[in-house]
Amino acid sequence: MERKNSIFGIVGILLGSIALLLSLTHFWAGPFSPQPTIETVVAEKAASIRSAALSALKGEEPIQEYQTSSWDLDRATEVITAVLGGLAFILSIVGFARHEPKRVVGGAAALGISAVAFQFIAMYAMALLVVILIAAVLSGLGVG
Repeated sequence: MERKNSIFGIVGILLGSIALLLSLTHFWAGPFSPQPTIETVVAEKAASIRSAALSALKGEEPIQEYQTSSWDLDRATEVITAVLGGLAFILSIVGFARHEPKRVVGGAAALGISAVAFQFIAMYAMALLVVILIAAVLSGLGVG
């Protein structure tokens, strides 16, 4: 196998490897930006849900609040991971179309997909945990 002939696959493997390592590092060592504690988040959400439910029962119009998205180191890390994983997958497709060795393009595709998939699985697992905690707090308050 000549390296010249499989340049897209090799670059895809490098980008996919960086994306996967970045995703794992962010999961195990992060968050890198200051975050409120889980207790604070759950308490704020439970209080907000309770006040909205009481307002709805009284027939009052709910107050609609919108959050603006802010960029911090954690969000930048997530975006960079997704971009690198996507580029690795795209390069694997280009390498496949150029008839590069199947192992090289397959490795690039697997690394790119696994980096993005790990990020989504970790995010949804944490979101599910927060929902379960909010439900438990609301149940304890007698709302649910």
